[in-house]
Amino acid sequence: MDRSWSTGRGFALITLAWLLASCASFGEGVTRGLLAQSEGPAEDTRQCEVSGPAFAGILPLLERQDGYPPLGQAGPERPILKVIMVHGVGTHVPGYSARLSANLARSLGLTVVAPEAKAFTIEAPGFPGETLGTLTVTRHTNTARDREMLFFELTWSPISQPAKDAIAFDSTAVYAHRRASLNNVFKQFVNDVAPDPLVYTGTGRDRIQVTIGQTLCWALSADWQTMPDEQRLCTPDDPAFASRLDVDEFAFITHSLGSRITTDGLTRLTRVIETAEADAPQLQRVTQSFRERDVKIFMLANQLPLLQSGLEPASVQGEVPAFCLPEGADFASRLFQETELIAFSDPNDLLSYPIPDAFVRDHVDSRLCPKQVNVTINIAPVRSVLGLGEFANPLSAHVDYDDDERVIGLITRGIGQPETAEVVVERCSWLEVGEDLR
Repeated sequence: MDRSWSTGRGFALITLAWLLASCASFGEGVTRGLLAQSEGPAEDTRQCEVSGPAFAGILPLLERQDGYPPLGQAGPERPILKVIMVHGVGTHVPGYSARLSANLARSLGLTVVAPEAKAFTIEAPGFPGETLGTLTVTRHTNTARDREMLFFELTWSPISQPAKDAIAFDSTAVYAHRRASLNNVFKQFVNDVAPDPLVYTGTGRDRIQVTIGQTLCWALSADWQTMPDEQRLCTPDDPAFASRLDVDEFAFITHSLGSRITTDGLTRLTRVIETAEADAPQLQRVTQSFRERDVKIFMLANQLPLLQSGLEPASVQGEVPAFCLPEGADFASRLFQETELIAFSDPNDLLSYPIPDAFVRDHVDSRLCPKQVNVTINIAPVRSVLGLGEFANPLSAHVDYDDDERVIGLITRGIGQPETAEVVVERCSWLEVGEDLR
């Protein structure tokens, strides 16, 4: 990597993180009283605009289980809905997505949860002695026990922790006492979030990609009963490898940097499989199955355009018709049937972006057969500050997706569908993009 590029990118990210921290603390601290509503609950005027083709949420994937015997009576052919969560910047600990998974389950009518989650640390032979992360799997079902969702929560924070430990001295009293109290809070925030994207573009990239690979491998290979509850490597040599690939349904939910990690991981995984096919014939069916599969990625606080800065364009770009249309010359070489990139961004979040057509054309591998939908949504309320202007807390705008009923409704029931959630119909406008008009 070019050193000057890396340094410039680092300063830019730190500056952005500083702005986010400053504005967030402003909203949370000193001016909290000024931003409070006068009397009584105010009308919720937060906007929600969806631009793109109609898309289904994860409910239809769950409904594939209808007609099968209930849990405990069905055989291995009974499908399972598997949702994979990948976090973004900042230190995360296992359980960080508990509120999101609970809200999704409640929206889907899955009001019963297994007493304990299954969790284990992720290690890999290529990085001996290193704990790369934690995979936590929770099981959700309904009272009739005829619908089931497994929620896979990936925590990769341990990979960037050494970089944060290296600058931890900056938060000690030796240095902190020289700062104004609010500035010290800002600096601690920067020290926690700034290393993550730098680690991912540097030494941590392969490590983080290993955690994605292991998470997906277990999702493709195990049901609840066969999911390990202690550290164990998932490999193509395992007789159960990818045994659930043609049975179960899969979707991803990502946050900020997690969107880049996931899209990179899907591209990398298919390339690894294609490269290994000659020596591992059992992988051929995996590749073929991927080519017949649709993938949904719900990207909260999307950062793909920002994280593309300074990187090369996609290796295969501007060739979607050739790879993704049945009559295309390269249709047999596509990676997936379709990859739905459903990007959520709050315009008052300083660190998230929509995905324009030009970005998809130049920076998303055409072999993924991408289809993007942009959800522009006010997560943080916009308030008037004593007649000086309007203000929305950028930190809330970046992180408070997991308790927003419009977000939950779009993830579970989509838009332009018979089952679209009432809250989405009432509070979200939709500008349909007709793919046939290109």
